[in-house]
Amino acid sequence: MGFVEWSQRNVMLAKCPSGSQDESQSYGNCSECKQKRTAVAWCKNCDIAFFKENFCRWTSGNSKSDEFIRHTQLNASENMDYLEWIEFDQFDLVENINKQGAFSSIYSAIWMEGPRWSVDEEAEVWNRKGPIKVALKRLDNSQNMSQEFINQLFRYYKCLQNGALADCFGITKDPTSCYMFVLRYYKNGNLYSYLDESIGVLCWRDIIDMLRSISTGLNVIHEHNLVHGYLHGGNVLVESKANSIDAKIADTGLHGPVNKQISSKHIYGVIPFVAPEVFDGNTSTKESDIYSFGMIMWMLSAGVRPYNNKSHDSQLIQEICSGLRPSVISGTPPAFARLMLQCLDADPSKRPTASQLYEWLGNWVTAICDDPETKFVNLEKLNLRNLPCHENAIYSVVN
Repeated sequence: MGFVEWSQRNVMLAKCPSGSQDESQSYGNCSECKQKRTAVAWCKNCDIAFFKENFCRWTSGNSKSDEFIRHTQLNASENMDYLEWIEFDQFDLVENINKQGAFSSIYSAIWMEGPRWSVDEEAEVWNRKGPIKVALKRLDNSQNMSQEFINQLFRYYKCLQNGALADCFGITKDPTSCYMFVLRYYKNGNLYSYLDESIGVLCWRDIIDMLRSISTGLNVIHEHNLVHGYLHGGNVLVESKANSIDAKIADTGLHGPVNKQISSKHIYGVIPFVAPEVFDGNTSTKESDIYSFGMIMWMLSAGVRPYNNKSHDSQLIQEICSGLRPSVISGTPPAFARLMLQCLDADPSKRPTASQLYEWLGNWVTAICDDPETKFVNLEKLNLRNLPCHENAIYSVVN
């Protein structure tokens, strides 16, 4: 059989929709130890033993981050279920792509070795794929990571490497000793750039495809009893495919200052996507994530960023807390509008759960495939509205 290239989606076919492993599926026995494999060409005993043997061959230079990377490897249940330390000299053509956040900046690069994504079916092992384009998320001022940030990484690491979310391969360190997370490169960028660079039309099929994909990732986060807390168009990454559009949530557990304690008095987020109860002093919750999802629904239906005609300031925050919401766009299917407004409800308890969103959007995807003539699935092109933005409509993070 020889070598076979497996994409993330291929491997995820062996998983449950939420991204959790399907324990009922058989992968055969390991040819070395004869124990049952836990995934395609993956023996938990032998592969973790391989990791342990290599612990002495690498270091990040920081015992805390070493411990974190090793923790992901010691608990790996398949070939994409861990992070690795990648020396910076493994990257070529490193380029700043002018995407600056409040606590990070993004670069593109070529990872010369690439991830272990090629399966040799005869040898029953995973091999490195070779050169691949990646994104490097540089964490500013991360020479000395706070213990709080390290603890946050431990809580969220299962979301850093999950087929339902943006892929994270590992960690590196730039010449200034700032740490960088090595992420899959999504050629269409984030949701903002995807809409900005669109040719001017977006159909409901694409909108529902993207929202279903986003809801899948959000459901995974919430199933781990975690909260994203930072969901907006800038950390939803998009890639157009032959028959669909893939949209993945990024930055799960990677937001906030790296080198100091995260203050409960500060709100880290993009104003239009922050739930009103968070502005009122409450911490981010699963329900506030759903509010952010509702705002993404509106943005996709409108083709523009929310509140782009207003200054993003304390006045806008006051108006949001007093009940301001974007108006439903003319031509929006009623079922879509109802769900969106439910997500944006001022009462968090009245918002749907991520699992409900995942289920309902899945039904809509099925309806589109099975009956493209239904009233909801009007696949006529939806004109994007190229309205001028207010000069103080800022879609980067405020704190």
